[in-house]
Amino acid sequence: MAAVMEKTVLIPRRNPEEVLDFCLDGANFPLIFPEPIRPIGKVDPTQLKITVGREFDFLHWMLYCIPCKWRVSIVEVRPGELFVDQMLRGPMKRFRHEHIVRLDPRGTLYTDRVSYEAYGGQLVEKLFVNSYMDRLFKARHRNMLRLLEAA
Repeated sequence: MAAVMEKTVLIPRRNPEEVLDFCLDGANFPLIFPEPIRPIGKVDPTQLKITVGREFDFLHWMLYCIPCKWRVSIVEVRPGELFVDQMLRGPMKRFRHEHIVRLDPRGTLYTDRVSYEAYGGQLVEKLFVNSYMDRLFKARHRNMLRLLEAA
């Protein structure tokens, strides 16, 4: 059974289209991510537009010291609503990430909903992965707020 983590943040004074467009610009991905991350291969960051069917390879320095290669595919994009990426290969048994935007009277509610299964099962998730995911996505939200408020 997959673990599910869901985190929501209010992004003031931004509409859902603006927030999702920010997320769909792949050049923002390393700016949001709290740990070192970079595309693998010769990739022009300005060409990292996220569209259905695109696949991306990147190196993520987990905890700043463990190199993890990921290959993800964009499996769904609904303008003004959400996009979904899914891991094809990487450090987890399964990983699916929904980026959801909803209108709020104060701005936009942005939600990360991630379902995942760690190698090693629920014990590994409980001991390590769940708290790591919690810290990672809280940091992503802080970075998103900072970048969107500055723009």
